[in-house]
Amino acid sequence: MIIISYRTALIRQSKTQHIHTMNKPLVTLFIILMMFPSLLSATDNTITIQATGEVNVTADMILFNVNITQFNTDAREAFAEHKRQEAYLTSLLIEEGIDERYISANPVNISSVRRGNSVSGFETRQQVQIVLLDVTQFELMQVSMIEHGFGAFTGNFTSSKSDTAQKKALKKAVDEARNKAILLADAAGLKITGVKSIQYGSTDGFTPRLRGVSMAMELDSSGSLLQFERTIPVRESITIIFGTESL
Repeated sequence: MIIISYRTALIRQSKTQHIHTMNKPLVTLFIILMMFPSLLSATDNTITIQATGEVNVTADMILFNVNITQFNTDAREAFAEHKRQEAYLTSLLIEEGIDERYISANPVNISSVRRGNSVSGFETRQQVQIVLLDVTQFELMQVSMIEHGFGAFTGNFTSSKSDTAQKKALKKAVDEARNKAILLADAAGLKITGVKSIQYGSTDGFTPRLRGVSMAMELDSSGSLLQFERTIPVRESITIIFGTESL
């Protein structure tokens, strides 16, 4: 009985060792699989940086947007009244000396509409965009147009130097992105090897910024806010993926 028990113990020990031996490759494989995502991340040696460059330029022009619209229960009357307003606007632009290069107009659209619960008729719509090189024309033209039945128009500042400003803003964004990438790579014990990809888009700001230093001296007898020096921000945003490697 003793011999049998001893042999039985040996057999059990042998089976246990065999099971442990079989489990080692499984444990190793499990560890590798668990580490695999980290290995993928480690081999993707890149740094992604988002940056924005901004340049302020003088707002020396106005984008004047005019919506010509008329409503009448008779389609012919609505269209005729629309054409009268269109003719007046044309004569006003000629009188103000606006070159046709700075005028853009969409075709006249007319559609059936219902106003309120009972009134139905026809409405015309036409959009006209005018670039005013002389910002002082904007206020007086609005008054004249209101007197002749216009009521839907807006104006936004823009700049004749926006193209140059966009290039400067883009350069600022690139320089900022590169400086950030170098700083982060250095902190991680890496160095920048080059650029993998670049994505960028531009944003034109049309909200004027009034410079406070010279306001009081530049205010003339008319008291118009258009006498202030105005600037608008031009922005360029980029996303750059930089390649890296160990130092």
